[in-house]
Amino acid sequence: MTAQWSSGRTTPLTIGIHWDLVQLDFTLATAAIAQLKARKRHIGPYLMGGVEHAMWWLLPLGSSHRLMGPPGVVRHPKGAELLAPPPGKYQGDRVWVLPGVPALTSAGELREAIDAALLQLAGRAAPCP
Repeated sequence: MTAQWSSGRTTPLTIGIHWDLVQLDFTLATAAIAQLKARKRHIGPYLMGGVEHAMWWLLPLGSSHRLMGPPGVVRHPKGAELLAPPPGKYQGDRVWVLPGVPALTSAGELREAIDAALLQLAGRAAPCP
């Protein structure tokens, strides 16, 4: 993976070996990020794709089951691959967002943020705490 990235190429990330992966609709993901920030929760690395109108979140291995159910969230199975550009490069209409500390986002905290974001987007909750 790092060899391909160091040569500037997009590389496939295999799901279920080092991390789990969930895909969120872009609008929902943006609202969830606002919720995480408002709650002062850690935001780990995620990948944004403009044409696909989606964001992909790397989560601790074995934790993505906590995100099953909400609309706009797709859990990727073990062995699936996601093409990712090298960090710091916009390639294939995707770019990494690396908010700081490289630790992954907590699946539980992301689920709480998604649930709050869904209520906010449906107009049934205050914008952010």
